[in-house]
Amino acid sequence: MMRMVTRNFGWKVTSLAVSFLVWLSLSGSRESTTSITAPVQYRNIPKSLQISSEMVESVHFVLRGPSLTLSRLSSQPFPLIIDLSNVRGPGESTFTISRENADLPEAIMLERAIPSQVRLTLETRVARAVPVKVLYSNIPQGMQVNSASVTPASLTVIGPESRVAGISEVVTDPVDLRMLDAEGEARTTCYAGDPQVNFTSSPQVRVKVTIGPADPAPPETATPTPPVK
Repeated sequence: MMRMVTRNFGWKVTSLAVSFLVWLSLSGSRESTTSITAPVQYRNIPKSLQISSEMVESVHFVLRGPSLTLSRLSSQPFPLIIDLSNVRGPGESTFTISRENADLPEAIMLERAIPSQVRLTLETRVARAVPVKVLYSNIPQGMQVNSASVTPASLTVIGPESRVAGISEVVTDPVDLRMLDAEGEARTTCYAGDPQVNFTSSPQVRVKVTIGPADPAPPETATPTPPVK
C-alpha cells in the first residue's frame, strides 16, 4: 500500500501543483463586479485660496474586473485624488471623477462613481483681527462684574473671505467666577463659531475680573391714576 502511495511521488506532487495553479489562474481571471468606498484627497490647493463649500469626504465606486485584482483593491483602500493645481482664482470648479483620479489597474473598469462629479467653491484666503468677548458663569448672588480685562484683547482669524467677513467677534468659554485665582484671573479658550475659520495663534486668553455688590435696582415709579370723569 505504501509503495503505491510513494510510487512516482514527485510526479504526483507536480501534477497537484500544476492543477492548483490552473485553478488559481481560472479563479483569478473570473470577472466579477464589486463596490469600494474610497477616501477623497484634495491636493495642490493654491496658497491664496481656500475651499469654502462642503467637501466630499468619500466616493463610492462600482468596479468590474478579475476577482483577484478586485479582492486586492478591497483589502487595500486607495484614495481618490482631486488635483486643484489648475484652479487659477476664486469661484466654482467642477471635477469629474474618472479612473485616472483613482489610479486603477488596467484590468479594472470603472462602471460608475457616486457622486460622479464634485463641485467646489473656492474663495480668497483672508485674515482679520476681531475682538474677544468674555462670557461669565456662576456669578455670586447679589454680585456683579465691575470691570474686566482680557489679554490679548483681539485675535486674528483666517479663512475664506465670506466666512471671515461674517465674524464680528470671538467669544470665550464661560469664565467660572468661582474659579478665579488669588489675583482674580483665569484662563479660557475662544471659539470662532465657524468650522472653516481658524485662529492664526493660540485661541487661549487670560481674563482678569473685578466683582462687587450689584447696583440696587431703581425704585419702581407708580403710574398716576387718571382722574375719573
